[in-house]
Amino acid sequence: MRYWSPNLRSVTRGEWLQFDGERRIAVIREVNVGTPPQQLLRADTWVPAEAGRDFLGYFPGEALRLAAEMVWEVYQAALAATKRGAICAAA
Repeated sequence: MRYWSPNLRSVTRGEWLQFDGERRIAVIREVNVGTPPQQLLRADTWVPAEAGRDFLGYFPGEALRLAAEMVWEVYQAALAATKRGAICAAA
């Protein structure tokens, strides 16, 4: 089994971009949610305009790697579905 390490780059304190090679795939940010406020990580798909991003999930505030792994799984599933669709359309 090959070791996988997330490709994360810190943008500002509490905000990271996740990459596939040079392609931006997600943004993970620290957010405070609830009353009393609880610090969580929020993951969204990446597009330049924040309004166009799709919510992927909330994760425990200290679990950046878990958030990155789940983002990667969702991204890989979306790529596989796109490839299957392209193959079916070509057939």
